[in-house]
This record gives sequence, structure tokens and C-alpha cells, in this order.
Amino acid sequence: MPGVAMQATHMVMMNFNQFQMKSAIQASIFDGLDTMIMMGLEDEYTTALEHIKNVNWSYSASPSKTFETNIRYLGGLLSAYDLKGDPILLERAVELADKVIMPAFNTPNRIPAAYVDVQAGLPVEGNMITLAEFGSLQLELVRLSQLTGNDKYQSAGNLILEKISKVPSHLPGLYPMIWELDTFIPKDSFITISGGSDSYYEYLLKTHILMEGKETLQLDMWTTAVASMQKYLRSESLNGKIYLAELDDEFKLMQSGELVCFIPGNLLLGAAYLDNKKMREFADELMESCYGTWTDSPTGLAPETWSWIDKTQNTTVFPAEMRQAVLTTGFLAQNTGYDLRPETIESLFYFYRMTGNKIYQDRAWDIFQAIEKYCKTPSGYTRISDVTNPKAVGPLNFEER
Repeated sequence: MPGVAMQATHMVMMNFNQFQMKSAIQASIFDGLDTMIMMGLEDEYTTALEHIKNVNWSYSASPSKTFETNIRYLGGLLSAYDLKGDPILLERAVELADKVIMPAFNTPNRIPAAYVDVQAGLPVEGNMITLAEFGSLQLELVRLSQLTGNDKYQSAGNLILEKISKVPSHLPGLYPMIWELDTFIPKDSFITISGGSDSYYEYLLKTHILMEGKETLQLDMWTTAVASMQKYLRSESLNGKIYLAELDDEFKLMQSGELVCFIPGNLLLGAAYLDNKKMREFADELMESCYGTWTDSPTGLAPETWSWIDKTQNTTVFPAEMRQAVLTTGFLAQNTGYDLRPETIESLFYFYRMTGNKIYQDRAWDIFQAIEKYCKTPSGYTRISDVTNPKAVGPLNFEER
């Protein structure tokens, strides 16, 4: 790890100091600050800090994506500041928010644009935006207000939630993924808890807790959404595994993916916060099914997406191969790639820390070992294309992510 972190840091510093959102390597420096601190990598942290001091927020070779800048750059700076307390981290966070993130809110309805032209300090025109892109900004912005005493960040983030709460939805608390920015209405009716929507639901609970319960809207929106997940999205596979389906119009789609597997940990956090036994049971069953997509894979790595047959469906319309796979493991891999996703491990961390049960720690270790075996390269970790074929997993790149 020290060699990887140092190499990634030097690669960035040799090439540029300007803010460039498209660089996954530069994002890794900000994203990894708190990891460096927690692991005691003082030399790597010091080197990264020197780079951070010199980043020019006023220049980017391409438009800045508001969502990614917020969660990776701003989130990384604030997490490191909370752990280490170096004043430069907060100073740079404020500069970043003012120059790169807050301009996204300069729209007629104050809903943040997906991209910002950094040089001009203006939102980039574009009328389509996802629920996660505009609905996952408040956690970092609230924390920035708490640290600076300036309410403008918190107000901007929470205004989004107020506006969302006033938009009708045919499933209480669950919203379509694609929205029109100008009219602020959903573009279609596709509902998922996966990419494009996921962090919206995750942030509702976390923001409420971060604000020490002072705002009830976030919690109300989250509990309403969870109730609808249980009622409308919960699906039991032929072998008894529980997954969260997707909805398109009135059709329930038996498909999901690793990006959804943050939800067991999020549910466990909410169950403990609310002392809700039913919610805890929901968290448990989803944790088991998420973990099963790893252990029932030939490589021990979960596929990006999978499908299943609900126990209420007519099984005769499905191919025999699929029926057998679902009966054996509960699911059938669809996108067989693995993109270095951490969601299941994150949920296992919540379960271990909140229950003290070492089984969750052991499960995370099993996943880690599979990642080390199939994804590690001399210069970082690579995505792979086929988790179902241990003899030819198909490395896709050698980029540290």
C-alpha cells in the first residue's frame, strides 16, 4: 500500500497541479487522505498534503462534475480535517466549495447543475440530471457549514431536499432516476436503488444523524423510502435469497447489482438509530444476499449486476440453465465484470462495528483476499471483466481506483 500510494501521488505531481476532474489518479489522492491518516502513512500523507496546497481550483481542462467533486474532493478534505485537523485542509475545502461546487447552484430553481465550467464560474447547460447527482450533496455541505459557521453551504444542500419532498411520486419516498433540471420533474418512471439513485437514499439518514436530529425532513424521507423498498422492491428468489428489484413503469425488474449493497449497512444504521426490529431483519437478509454474490462466484468476486427469478414467477418461461443457477445460488450474473466496488465491504464494516460479531470481519477478509488475488497489479488494482472465469478474469486496466 505505501508504494502504491506514493507512486500515485508522484504521478500526479509530475504531471499537473491544476484541478482536473477527469483524473482518477488525482481524485485518489483526495479520496485516500483519510485512509493514509488511519493507516499511519505519514510520509505519503505529507507528500499528498504538499500537492493539495498547490492545486489550482480556478483551472480545469474539462468541466467539473459537481457530484464527483463533492463526494471525492470535498469529502476527502473534510474527512482528513476531522481526523488530522491541519488548517490547510479546511482552507482548501472552503476554496473548492466556493469556486467549483457552489457555482452549480446558480440555476433559476437553485437545483445544482451536473457540471460546472470552472474558469467561468458558471453551471454548464444541460437539462438531464440523475437523482444521485443533485440529491447527494448535503452531507458534505452540512459538515462544511458546521466547521466554518457559514450556513450558506448547508442551506443550499438542504433546499434540494425540501424541493424533492414536494414532488409527487407514485411510490411513497421512491423517486425515478432521471430528472429534468429546468422543470425539476422526473423524466421517466424508472426506479432503482443502484447507480444514479443510490447515494440519495444513503445521505438522507446520514445527514439527519450528522445534524443531531435537528432536521426531521431527512429522516421522514428516509423512513418513507425504506418502507416502500420493503413493500414494492423486496423480492425473494427461488432459493430464498432476498434482493431489491427495480421498477420501470409498473413492471418489476428482477435485477440488481453491487452498487445496491451499501443498503444493508445503511439499514442497520437506521435500525439501531430508531430501535426498529423489522428494519434490522430487512438489513440482515439483504446483507446475506449481497455477501452471497461474492461467495457463490467462482472467483470470490461479485459481478457488477445480476438477475434472479422471483419465487412467485412462472419458472417454465425461463431457460433451464437460469433456473438451475438461481436455485443453487439465488442469482445469475449479468454484467460479469468487477469494477473494484466497495459497497458490500462497507456494509460488512457497519455490521461488524455495530454488532461486534467477528463473522462480518472474516467475511470482509475473504473478499479482500479475492481482490488481492485477481485485481492486484504492480502499480495498483485493476478492474476485471469476468468474475465467473478464474482462469481468464480479463484485466481491463491498470489504473489505481
